[in-house]
Amino acid sequence: MQSIINSILKNRNLIIYIILSLITFNSLYTNSSVHYSGIEKTATYLSGKSSIFSSYIYSYFNLRNKNQILIEENLQLKKIEYKNNYSSQNLENNSLESKPLNTANIILNSINKSKNIIVIDKGILEGINEEMGVITSLGVVGIIKSVTDNYASIISLLNTDLKVNAILKNSSTIGSITWDGLNSKYLKLNDIPLSSSLKIGDTIVTGGMSFYFPKGVPIGSITNYDNSSLEGYYDIDVEVFNDFSSLSTVYILERTDNDEIKTLLND
Repeated sequence: MQSIINSILKNRNLIIYIILSLITFNSLYTNSSVHYSGIEKTATYLSGKSSIFSSYIYSYFNLRNKNQILIEENLQLKKIEYKNNYSSQNLENNSLESKPLNTANIILNSINKSKNIIVIDKGILEGINEEMGVITSLGVVGIIKSVTDNYASIISLLNTDLKVNAILKNSSTIGSITWDGLNSKYLKLNDIPLSSSLKIGDTIVTGGMSFYFPKGVPIGSITNYDNSSLEGYYDIDVEVFNDFSSLSTVYILERTDNDEIKTLLND
């Protein structure tokens, strides 16, 4: 008790100053309309700033939840898109039927190697299997390579071992997409004969002649081509639609008829 009294006596000047200041501000606030208005404006300003700050903090910590909601909504839209576009346009060939199966988050990703691999946070327990196609809302990402109970690895489009069947969207000329290991933003479109008509800006999509993707999934657009080859084929550069350096969420496609088709091929 004595220590509290000593502390008050030691700081008595400061305590008296604070008390007098509060009395003065209260008097100005209640008796002077000018000061009342000024104090009200200041209080409103500080309250507004405080509300903005608290709202920002709340939004920041609520961002993960909102992001997950957007992902789920986007997944539903992708299901509708695939049902209306890809499945219906390939009725003459059931092998091209495909549907979005699941979403997954990327936990590991590389773009600076020649054989880049992506790892996602879902595996066998979530229905993920080998050789499933992987896409985003912008287009092709890669193909499931191996799976454990809770994780899966993806052979990225930025992997020199991967070749994906592709076509020119406007002419349906068949070729294949590969990566030369140089620039993560550009792929190579191969096997397009010089007799084909193409131009800068043409869209490249999946051709559908594979176990992994239905026909028409976007890949990229032509940014440059060279027709001087003596082998009869264009040398074509394709700018990929996906930015592989910023991937975070992907969609896994299920092909329900792969085993049946492989049985026919093995016969």
